[in-house]
Amino acid sequence: MMINMKRPVIAAAATLFLLAIAIPAFTACGLAESPYEQQILQARYDMVNARVGFAAGVLSDTSSLVVNASDLNAHVDKLNGDLNTLKGFVNSNDRSGFDSFVSGTIQPDMKSALDALKADMQQFKAWGVSGETIKQLREDYQARKSTFEQQTNAAIVELGNIRLTYYNDVVSKADARMSEMSARGIDVSGMQGVTAGAESNVVSPLQSAVSSGDANAVKEQLKDKCIANGAPYSYHIYAKLDLEALNAVGAKIGAGTNNSSIQQQLAAVNEKLSNAEGTLNVVGTNPYTADQQSQVWDNLKAASEGLKEIIKELNCQNAQG
Repeated sequence: MMINMKRPVIAAAATLFLLAIAIPAFTACGLAESPYEQQILQARYDMVNARVGFAAGVLSDTSSLVVNASDLNAHVDKLNGDLNTLKGFVNSNDRSGFDSFVSGTIQPDMKSALDALKADMQQFKAWGVSGETIKQLREDYQARKSTFEQQTNAAIVELGNIRLTYYNDVVSKADARMSEMSARGIDVSGMQGVTAGAESNVVSPLQSAVSSGDANAVKEQLKDKCIANGAPYSYHIYAKLDLEALNAVGAKIGAGTNNSSIQQQLAAVNEKLSNAEGTLNVVGTNPYTADQQSQVWDNLKAASEGLKEIIKELNCQNAQG
């Protein structure tokens, strides 16, 4: 279960008549690595560990109580070794290696182990395994199943907590950015609407699920919604925030000058922002297609560069005046 945490880098400033005005800075793809990846890998490891531990435990119980089932010990050793290797991918924060090892090694080894267990169980009658032993194995199985479910649920809730921490961090940074802009006389009401929508539609539902401790409710929120892009309900907060921020900066500049050249440049910037907004309106709360993502971020980047050039020109005029 992955969480899509790639995000735009938003942190640059320019001056307008000696006032600092925040202008977003964009990477080529508008995205940056998430600081939460290793935490997510650890929670995913906990889920795999619960499942593999459950299987290995059942195999160990069987080999301990059924002498002829000693062949299962080799499978237990293999699974335990797999977990040690998988933990190494967590420690090195290697998501690709983690995913490949789960699908290419752990899943086949689990199948092989369970096939061996099934084959041995089919021999119980021929081996003369007593009813009392079978009863004990069933009781041990139920106990291990209960532990597995508890561990899995705890890992899912922890994934919810990690996602929630990420969401709150995004909103907190947006609030700080708005405070700085507002202090410089820039209207941030549009940005406030964006964060309010994120809180009500994405953050609060996940918070409620996490607070309830209901793993199924958390799983549903993690699967169905995200604050950025990639889930069936994608809020696209980064694009929406930058759109509103750039609109606000453009409005601030436009209100402060009657220069016809500047106004023409602002018109070009506003056209880029209108294009980005139009694409976002088409996208709605669906995930981007590749073309839509490019259209949104290319237009936002172009608008940002245009505003920087305008501010640079105004600063030169102010210095000469």
